[in-house]
Amino acid sequence: MQKHKLLIEKLFPENYQLIDGTDEIFELDLALWEYETLSKKELINRSAYLKLVDGKETVHYKTCNLQNLEDIHKNSSFRTKVFFLDGKYSTGYATHSLFPYRGKFHPQLIRALLNILNIKAGQVVLDPMSGSATVSVEAALLGIDSVSIDISPFCCLMGRVKTFALDLDYDIFQSIIKDQSRLLDKLNKTKVPDYFINNQEDKRLSYYEIILLAFLDSMGFAVRSSNSLEKLFPRVLERYISTINNFLKAIEKLNLIIGKSKIYQGSVLNMPIEDNSVDAIITSPPYSFAIDYLKNDKPQLEYLGHNLESLRGEMIGLQGRGVENKLEMYFDKMNKALEEMRRVSKKDAPIVIIIGTNEIQTNGVRLETKVINLAEKHDLRFESEIIKPIKGLQNTMKSETILIFKNLK
Repeated sequence: MQKHKLLIEKLFPENYQLIDGTDEIFELDLALWEYETLSKKELINRSAYLKLVDGKETVHYKTCNLQNLEDIHKNSSFRTKVFFLDGKYSTGYATHSLFPYRGKFHPQLIRALLNILNIKAGQVVLDPMSGSATVSVEAALLGIDSVSIDISPFCCLMGRVKTFALDLDYDIFQSIIKDQSRLLDKLNKTKVPDYFINNQEDKRLSYYEIILLAFLDSMGFAVRSSNSLEKLFPRVLERYISTINNFLKAIEKLNLIIGKSKIYQGSVLNMPIEDNSVDAIITSPPYSFAIDYLKNDKPQLEYLGHNLESLRGEMIGLQGRGVENKLEMYFDKMNKALEEMRRVSKKDAPIVIIIGTNEIQTNGVRLETKVINLAEKHDLRFESEIIKPIKGLQNTMKSETILIFKNLK
């Protein structure tokens, strides 16, 4: 009987090995696409899914192992610890675990997309509906500059913290976090302390925003559990400190150069960006038919002093009465968003839009089909698609579609 070769052996040469847990069809597809797009040196430095390239460990594999997630999550609940350890190479590395945001991008997927789009260090990638800024974090890890835009001030806070923490001065951070009880006393008010409003020019503000995010994270835990904020805040802040410290040690050891990130609060419908100025776009419209982001973020937004209803009127997918009216308003805004994406991106720039459809909630209407039709009316040529199964929201959404376009203008 002829010896059977495993699929991995057929796809990749000898001494190439995939990272543990790379077992979905879409992951194998992306890993192969990376292999076909990048040079051997680039695969070692950038690959999302390969552990070994011609016998050499990749930077992503080394970074994830240098971070010591077991130590970072030693005081976390069993469920949280298992989640991050299982996602060691996919979601739990770098600063992604600072406030794990519901519905956020899969970081390892974004890294692979940046690779197959062949976006280089020094180029600029845009996410105009950025959520917790996963695209900016992944771009920065590859030395790529980025711009993130989101309508939610809370999302912008998350984005600023997660990108700033990749390359901060740890000595300054240590000096600020010494007296945690004093910090908690300042934060434990009915509204955000005046410091964050009146000290925008203070260079330490970005360090204090890390502490603010840890407090808002603790607030969410306190609502979902029986533990008090006073008990949870030190534990959550300690996890933030360990995450940042471990990552800074890892990038120093690997001599990584971090790309620059800009975070703006604003709308994809009217972006503060020049025409033909970005090299690529990777984004995902809000899954508002499955997730009410404002309801999800209500405690944090209210603490920060923002009016939920005024934000609701500006967000894509959270307006309208009845399915038909909601879809009409959703596609009207997506049409304007696509026009803006074409305006700000360079000729031939790739534009990736990741969409999930819950057919029960949309009465069978496939959002991605309509978006393809709208995009092509704006000279965004549809190039290809990848289907990614969703594990965490199975009752709401079975999969999401990764649509890849090219700007023809």
